[in-house]
Amino acid sequence: MSIIVDITFVIVAYNSDKSLRGAIESCIAAIETYYPTKGKIVVYDNASSDSCPEILDDFKSRYPEIFIGIKGKENIGFARGNNQAIALVPSRIYVLVNPDVTFKPQIITKLQSTLNSARDIAIVCPKLLYLDRTIQPSVRRFPSFSYLCVKILLGEKLQNRLHPFNYYYKESLTSKQIMEVDWGIGAFMMICGDYVAKYGLFDERFFLYFEDVSLCRDVWNNSYRVVFQPNVSALHIYRRSSTQNRFNRLTLIHIISALKFFAKYESEQKHWKFVMWLLQINSKSQYRVSKQVELTRF
Repeated sequence: MSIIVDITFVIVAYNSDKSLRGAIESCIAAIETYYPTKGKIVVYDNASSDSCPEILDDFKSRYPEIFIGIKGKENIGFARGNNQAIALVPSRIYVLVNPDVTFKPQIITKLQSTLNSARDIAIVCPKLLYLDRTIQPSVRRFPSFSYLCVKILLGEKLQNRLHPFNYYYKESLTSKQIMEVDWGIGAFMMICGDYVAKYGLFDERFFLYFEDVSLCRDVWNNSYRVVFQPNVSALHIYRRSSTQNRFNRLTLIHIISALKFFAKYESEQKHWKFVMWLLQINSKSQYRVSKQVELTRF
């Protein structure tokens, strides 16, 4: 039987060598300070082409008792990477940390205290700060189908004017009170190990994006809660890769993940059926056009 540790920090890396060391060192500092004999760090590298594999070798050689580095042979995505990592270490608490996040050790005990304050709390999210120390709006309400459609098609500025939607918890920017939230971004979250053992972590149908939204939706559906702890913070070196250029590859992945999210839940499936209907109409019209083109050739 595997030994259950008190806490496991999990990082999934992909070409993250510029920031990965800082994230790992934050986790090591927390373990050395508060969990010297019962803490682990698992880093899953998604077949990076930079120096991430060498960074894993370095930490494994220096911290063999607490550090586990996994070198994936291919990029299996964020959800599967995290699932592979947690499967190695049964733990009372998991802390998911992006490779571009750093934090002070003392925030971990505060988050743990919040997590343990009620049996139905499954996830606790801290405040996230940008590099300039301004607050990132990292806790949000579940998106509506129409909101995302307008935002993707027209951009956030036009969406705010034409289809206002209270997506971000604005009160989280100034609040000092712990509050329930629909979901928090997966860049940094503490998760109850008992919940993970019972229900699992991420849905692997999501390669990247929306796996955190889906996780939190499942938490609420399973009668647990997601809470925001605004009295501790972590530093997030955040780049909005999917929105820097409107129609890049990451934007396409983001759209696909959004559609998968709305297809997953019964309350949203009517929207998915509408999308499928539109796609069928589009494919039929393309078929008719191609047939007409063929006929004109003879």
